[in-house]
Amino acid sequence: MKSISISDIAKKPSILDEIDDVVEIVNKKTNEVKGVFISSKDLPYIKDMIEELEYRKWLKRNRGLLENPPEDLEGIFDEAIKELGERLSYDD
Repeated sequence: MKSISISDIAKKPSILDEIDDVVEIVNKKTNEVKGVFISSKDLPYIKDMIEELEYRKWLKRNRGLLENPPEDLEGIFDEAIKELGERLSYDD
């Protein structure tokens, strides 16, 4: 896997147009990986995984509400799940 620095991208943003591989985005000062760049042409291969990650992050952020829903929000989760399903079906 290749790696490029944040400063390389800041200096020359078009560098992302030239990437045809999976690349780590690295903070060269701390040598910390900040993210991973995957070309949008590869999106169909990982779309399901991205949706699962988004759902798990949403679930983690909202776990307290799921376990102890306030009375005035009764039914809101069903509505949110329905809306999320509708939005995801538009992407297909």
